[in-house]
Amino acid sequence: MIIHFSVLFIIIAAACIWGGTIRRRKLFCLSNGYDLDSMLGPLLPWLLVFGYLAFLAGMRSDMNDTYAYVNSFNLAPGTFGAIQDILTSNQKDKAFYALQNIFKIFISSNYHVWFFFFSVIESITLIHILRRECVDFTIACFYFFASTLYYNYFSMMRQWFAVVMLFAGGLLIKKDKTIPYILLCFVMAQFHASALLFIPVYFMVRGKAWSTKQNVLIGLFSIGLVLLNPILSGMENLLQDTTYDYVIDTMQNSSGSSAIRIIIAAVPVILSWIYRNSITEKMINIAANMSLINLLLTILATFTSGLYVVRLSVYTNMYNLILYPYLLTVCFKGRNRQIVKLAFYIFYFLFYLYQMGYQGAFGYVSDILGTY
Repeated sequence: MIIHFSVLFIIIAAACIWGGTIRRRKLFCLSNGYDLDSMLGPLLPWLLVFGYLAFLAGMRSDMNDTYAYVNSFNLAPGTFGAIQDILTSNQKDKAFYALQNIFKIFISSNYHVWFFFFSVIESITLIHILRRECVDFTIACFYFFASTLYYNYFSMMRQWFAVVMLFAGGLLIKKDKTIPYILLCFVMAQFHASALLFIPVYFMVRGKAWSTKQNVLIGLFSIGLVLLNPILSGMENLLQDTTYDYVIDTMQNSSGSSAIRIIIAAVPVILSWIYRNSITEKMINIAANMSLINLLLTILATFTSGLYVVRLSVYTNMYNLILYPYLLTVCFKGRNRQIVKLAFYIFYFLFYLYQMGYQGAFGYVSDILGTY
């Protein structure tokens, strides 16, 4: 657990020094009618948090499914012939495996450098969007930790890359750039096929939060729960022979995800509904709509094995990094703001401890740094 809490320590230290400055500058933008990205604030705190995560991700040699990625990288031939074979085969996630070979040819055959390459790109991308769209550094980084989103730096390497890139694609949604966003989904699907499922999401989240469109979405989803088996059959047809193929049978023959996730996912949705008239920023509306979809996916996961749908919900859960800071910093006023923030920190820290106890925190192993 030492390595996990070291991440929290970096977040708290950076928040104590720069958190107030970042928050004041963002609130100044909002109060004067400017867009959130008009004043970015200091870069260093973001670099400390996400740079530290990139460093840890690069140095790992075993944690969760890291061994499988180490093995895959070591077995990659690192030849132009291997790249050609990948591109002409029926293999899924071609871009990832082709890039793996290109990396070995031109850059390094050391898997630590390979891990660090991916984690640096992910950190730069997260910094790019959060520094522009997030109102409160402290809340965003704490949620990233306590919700265990940070854990994906050490797990599901291909999907996490797609998740981060599509999260940055939120800027394309904000600017109504339909074609670039769809192209981004297609490119990311070459790293992880699940990215294709977020093409229709683009059309669901562009409008005002809690508009008629969103109510229709809730109604259609409720009907979908009643007709769960046909939905799963359709998903199976869509995803057969992909990296998620192995979980479909598990979904249809298991008891579901932890119900506590519904409560966790419902909190930002309820708050965004209560303060729906206070949400004026376009990106915040997008984030609120994504949070609603996240809740719906979490409910669906409870009625299935949870593995497939919960991993899909990572895409939408990312937008709570933008939504929560806005709700807790802008929508709540006066003394209530401090009380709610305190409750937020306590609530999610307890959830983090529950997650680590319920799921088990995989120990961090590095042949360079040691075992923690």
